[in-house]
Amino acid sequence: MIRPEHLKRAEWALSAILSATVLFLLAIRFAHAGALWRDECAVVNLAGMPSVSEIVRNFQHEAFPVPFPLFVRAYSTVFGASDVAFRTFGFLVGLALVSAVWVSAKVIDRGPPLIALALLGLNATVLCWGTTVRGYGLGATFVVLTFGSFAALLIKPTTLRLIFAALTSLAAVQCLVHNLAIIAAFTVAASFVALVRHDLKRLVLFLGILGLCLISFLPYLNAYSSSWSEIVEFPVTARLLWNQFTFALGNPNPAMAWFWRIAFVVLLIMAVRQLSFSRRDGSPTEWNLILFALLSAIAAPLFYYTFLQTLSYLTRSWYFIALIAAVAIAIDCLGGVLSSGRWARIGRLSFAAIALVILPINAWPTITQRQTNIDIVSEKITADAKLTDLVVLSPWQYGISFNRYYHGGTPTTTLPAISDLRVHRYDLFREKMLAEQPIADVLEKIQETLSAGNRVWFVGGIKLPPNGRAPRDLPPARRENGVWDNVAYSEAWQEQLGAFVREHSARGQTVSLPPTGTINPFEDVSLMLVEGWQ
Repeated sequence: MIRPEHLKRAEWALSAILSATVLFLLAIRFAHAGALWRDECAVVNLAGMPSVSEIVRNFQHEAFPVPFPLFVRAYSTVFGASDVAFRTFGFLVGLALVSAVWVSAKVIDRGPPLIALALLGLNATVLCWGTTVRGYGLGATFVVLTFGSFAALLIKPTTLRLIFAALTSLAAVQCLVHNLAIIAAFTVAASFVALVRHDLKRLVLFLGILGLCLISFLPYLNAYSSSWSEIVEFPVTARLLWNQFTFALGNPNPAMAWFWRIAFVVLLIMAVRQLSFSRRDGSPTEWNLILFALLSAIAAPLFYYTFLQTLSYLTRSWYFIALIAAVAIAIDCLGGVLSSGRWARIGRLSFAAIALVILPINAWPTITQRQTNIDIVSEKITADAKLTDLVVLSPWQYGISFNRYYHGGTPTTTLPAISDLRVHRYDLFREKMLAEQPIADVLEKIQETLSAGNRVWFVGGIKLPPNGRAPRDLPPARRENGVWDNVAYSEAWQEQLGAFVREHSARGQTVSLPPTGTINPFEDVSLMLVEGWQ
């Protein structure tokens, strides 16, 4: 017969192995991530602007409130702005996330965090995108701490715990805009527990914390409601969000999301059963924790879905990191509180052990990817391009990361030509969408270069329209015709560029690059060389 003390030792041993495995995978990610890709370069550029006032004027272009780029600025001031320094930043964020899971488990005091370490720490989306120089990983860290601080207030409200809950909540929303939805979900869950318990004091405390978070966000409303934001809006559907969320849970194999579904459904059933049996006879503290964790696990996805619907941006897997953290810590809390019985504890141990074997293998192809090859492309151009050549970056976003690594003297331009490539200036892109001939200046430079006997280097290659179809030619965007799809305009201009090059260039070839292993598909950049005018 398995004794409780044996199970306890097994739980702590497995949690230690899980933590060590997560740290090992973080180290692997650190070793393989390589250069910064364009989203990271934009944050670094924002943080490195000449003055804080300039950061304040431009922060809305990168989706993170002002404190996050200021934090990156402080970090780079101390540790430097090299790629190694920023990859170390990502590793430290991953370490902070693991530490936050342990802190929350310690506060809740229902055993080691087996489920959270398995589902959150071994998740490829978290390991890959949560460790970039963006606010997602740090935002997830504060989400985990906020959950733990709310649980601590439900266990025993003290002044110190209240201050900690307020600070972690404020840090969460000041690090990542998306966290407003999650903090609201935690607040609703905790407030419902307080209402059921007729505890007005706790109810006021939780609502007060949410009020502070909302007030802290008010200064950003005008910046985030800029007119240019309409060009990045996207028709978000429930099916699209579900598919993206499923991919984020299982990345790179969506089937791995079944680990989450099994844990969620099983613990949901157990929680409802336990709540119905122990409402009168059970421990009030444990009943409060079960209800809070259960409601948080349900409310967080619903609130987050509403937020993403309102935001109406094209969602990517990294958008869900904060939600992944919220659900993981909530079901971990459920697992700890509900595992008082021998078979429940064995089930939790078995689940974590199976995840420990399977999930790292699933994550390996993703965490060993290079984040970009733009640095290699820039080195090739620096070595081989002449000063009289021309470099064209298409689409224009490549210019953000290219400028970090390119140190040659060959003139460059983007498609369309964007004057400020420090951050994602979609407001300048919007001006191109309004123009009558938005890429005429780029085509003219290409013609001048080729007709003079020089070469044009295309970073990102060229995109040709399908055979038998002319390149798309969209009219200038106008509010009355409702055409604000920046992706459609970008692709149309790339087709026009491709057709122009095919018609007027004499020779072209794809430039081979040194082998680097697998590369993040969001910035796996090809290089093409064209010469001769006809």
